[in-house]
Amino acid sequence: MKILAVDDDRDFLAYLAVTLGELGYKNVTLANSASEGIRKIDFAVVDFDCIILDVQMPDMDGIELCARIRSMRKYRDTPIVMATTMADRDHIDRAFMAGATDYLTKPLDKVETRARLGVVHQLVREQLRANFAVANAGRDIRSAPAHGFMDSIPLKKVDGAIDMFAMSNYLTTMGIFRAVSMSAVGVQVTNAQRIHEIEGGGVFSEVMVDVANCLSDSLSGTRRMLSYAGGGTFVVLASRSAIPNAAEFGARINRYVSEFEAVYSDLGITLPEVTVGPAIHFRVSQLRAPRRLVEEAVARARETTGQVAVTA
Repeated sequence: MKILAVDDDRDFLAYLAVTLGELGYKNVTLANSASEGIRKIDFAVVDFDCIILDVQMPDMDGIELCARIRSMRKYRDTPIVMATTMADRDHIDRAFMAGATDYLTKPLDKVETRARLGVVHQLVREQLRANFAVANAGRDIRSAPAHGFMDSIPLKKVDGAIDMFAMSNYLTTMGIFRAVSMSAVGVQVTNAQRIHEIEGGGVFSEVMVDVANCLSDSLSGTRRMLSYAGGGTFVVLASRSAIPNAAEFGARINRYVSEFEAVYSDLGITLPEVTVGPAIHFRVSQLRAPRRLVEEAVARARETTGQVAVTA
């Protein structure tokens, strides 16, 4: 795995390089500033597989750099890991919204670093396989299975969207007092299976992106994160006060979806139908496994279609 690490602290970079080497990651490029990091990216003969960024740097901080890297087409899905001290936790929200995938806590803990980069390495391998499959699929969008029914679908242009892996990692950054103020809601496209079977994987993925935009628009003006869990299921993470009751929320989303009716009819595409599960509130018992909040929201949403929730 080819790694780029950017930090204005030369001593930390040197220690990071040694630690990564001991963990088996020998192909590491170092940069002492955001501008140097961008130059390394621009002139790289082979793209980087993973990028590690310090949160606080002069001139351009790691969050701004993260967003800039995400704007580059070839790095839209590349894992970006933020290196942060405990005092930087207030910046974590912005980092994930800018496109961060995970974080490492300074000073580095070798066990944590091994575990987190091990998961990132697995993610890189899965992305390579997925990219190969898409590149070798047919050109007809209706016949090309761009995404399987349970596959993850990128929502890069949807306001507030992050992937499920990043959402789970984000939940682990919250302390107990912030966590108990959060709720997760599952949103289910009840006819998702039918859309996938009739329209094919290519059209299905475009329909799910449309639903994601409707979901985001229905919460416009609130601070929220949303992610796609596969199988036509979405998860919204927001403060308890920001999420309306299930009936109202579902009605809002379906009003936005109905705006696509004429276009979908002209294209002969099945219009998605959306239901909303109950809000799942964070409990103190979930503090050691915060991802259960998301898993429970997914499970409750899928009950509307009889799907079985798949958890890691």
